[in-house]
Amino acid sequence: MLIRGRTWVFGRHVNTDLIFPKIWFRPTYEPGEMASHLMVGLDEDFPKKVGRGDIIVGGANFGCGSSREEAAAAMKEAGIGAVVAPSFGRIYTRNCINVGLPIVVSPGIDEHVTQGDELAIDLVKGFIRNVRTGYEARLPPMAPESLRLIQDGGIANYTRRVLEERRTAMRAQH
Repeated sequence: MLIRGRTWVFGRHVNTDLIFPKIWFRPTYEPGEMASHLMVGLDEDFPKKVGRGDIIVGGANFGCGSSREEAAAAMKEAGIGAVVAPSFGRIYTRNCINVGLPIVVSPGIDEHVTQGDELAIDLVKGFIRNVRTGYEARLPPMAPESLRLIQDGGIANYTRRVLEERRTAMRAQH
């Protein structure tokens, strides 16, 4: 799975309240509504500037703070191709996995990328490369099941698919 996109660079300790400010929190959202508030805690115009497939590069502890699921969901809805940082908040990591948003730990990446660079990330072969500078780093290859979870669009779709495959296999046996 190859991801290639333009970067948006944010600093260290960017918490979920900055990614998706609580002023916009509601029990339900219209399609596209969460994406329209993405990162406005740091850049009010970000939703107008970001494009599908773009990659967010954060500093250490990106996504720290509350368990706000909307932070990851707003990125997915906006079409973010991946989020890359030296480290992530634990709950934010889980929320990204749940929505099928690729999250990549790459120590020191924030020192090798500037805003607008193009990154190429290969989750199968395990590398990340800054196309502009040529900087490249190895990543641990992603497990096949994790890749399927991303391809399926998150844990709910993944689970539906697996259960349907099991039902189909059971019917075939009887």
